[in-house]
Amino acid sequence: MIELLKNQYISYLNSRKPHLSPFDGSSLIVRAENVSDEYFDIQDKKATIKQPLGMGSATYHNPGLKDITIIDYEDLLNQLPFDLQKGVERCDFVVYDETEDSFFILNELSQSSSSKNKISDARRQLHKAAFYFSEIADINNFVNRRSRRICVFSNKHKLVPTPDDMAKAFSEIQAYLPDPIRHNFQPITKLGYELIETAIVEV
Repeated sequence: MIELLKNQYISYLNSRKPHLSPFDGSSLIVRAENVSDEYFDIQDKKATIKQPLGMGSATYHNPGLKDITIIDYEDLLNQLPFDLQKGVERCDFVVYDETEDSFFILNELSQSSSSKNKISDARRQLHKAAFYFSEIADINNFVNRRSRRICVFSNKHKLVPTPDDMAKAFSEIQAYLPDPIRHNFQPITKLGYELIETAIVEV
């Protein structure tokens, strides 16, 4: 996926603005991490994407210890020339498993006191990312190999200390966070994705 973003995706963005000099995506540094922990958090604009449990905007539960790749999609787009990235909506992260083809996730993060204030923007950002990917044959094929394709809006504003017992910490996080909300947003569902609002992402 990283090479697809640096090549086909940048070519696609160049084609949308033929009046600009083509940008060479080979120079991009794609910020990505591989994680196989059972529990972990993610956060944007930190030194590392993966954060201690309870300290990020989304908690991932990975009971099968899948080999997960997390790409900082927003950071990738922020490296582009201003005129090329202008108007390109973006979510925060692209998340997928490397070996089992079981899921592909677009994840938008927030730490707002009210998710209602953010859900409209999040839907738009997630939809645009999914739409752009659907327009590029190789990326669309990569995404469609996964059995589940999910757009996730994660809003977590209350953080808890992380005790040494990770399972206990996860149970504590589950206790104060609301259950996942499934949204029927046709622009996203027509692209073959589910739209879920949750701060705990079960993979």
